[in-house]
Amino acid sequence: MFSREGSARSDSQNRWLAGYLAFVGGFVNSCGFVLVGTFSSHVTGNVGRLANDAATGQYAAAVAALSLVLCFFAGAFIASVIIESRFLGVPSARAYALALATESLLLLVFTLLSYVTTSAHPRVRDAETALLCVAMGLQNALVSRLSGAVVRTTHLTGVVTDLGIEGARWFRFWRRSLSEATRVPLVLGQNPAERPAAPKVLLLGTIAASFLAGASGGAYSAVHWHHGSMLIAAAAVATCASYAVVNSRA
Repeated sequence: MFSREGSARSDSQNRWLAGYLAFVGGFVNSCGFVLVGTFSSHVTGNVGRLANDAATGQYAAAVAALSLVLCFFAGAFIASVIIESRFLGVPSARAYALALATESLLLLVFTLLSYVTTSAHPRVRDAETALLCVAMGLQNALVSRLSGAVVRTTHLTGVVTDLGIEGARWFRFWRRSLSEATRVPLVLGQNPAERPAAPKVLLLGTIAASFLAGASGGAYSAVHWHHGSMLIAAAAVATCASYAVVNSRA
């Protein structure tokens, strides 16, 4: 699962990895929002918040929003540094295991801080969110490097866009099939109405469904079990890291 990268990976390997970590991404994002009031698994919303806070003169809040963007960047940077260590003789699976263990540790630290922090000040909440942003940036870069930029697991904008594109291609292909059966011209344009690749749609659908399931589980857990609910995500990532270590010995 973790010893092959990019085009050397099978569709099945990418689906299993995408489904598992997309669930974690959705869980952390929704759970974090319920607990601290800020989404952490993507950058877009925080950039919008940065612009809004700066425009309204809330400069402290704008700086805090910028820090969340930089923390996501830092997570991606850290993951890449860890993964690059495999060129120094570290097996690739162990490098990915270390990156996953780092993500799990960040989620544990967030849980600990959320227990001991009594202040509900927005900047304190932003400091807690920063840990989640680092964790999500780390996970997104890790999966991107492992899959050859085929899989993203911390947000759905690109996934939903790709599903729309693939849906249109399937619609065109089905119209061609119907046209051949009825002898009625239903396909316009010169582009060939070829059958799209089913594995790609299955991968995208897996990511979307897993993220939604994780988001639902994260929100439910945070509402009912509060701060301790993030331990579920930490344990899931730690399990994945353990699997990567075992995989490196296979």
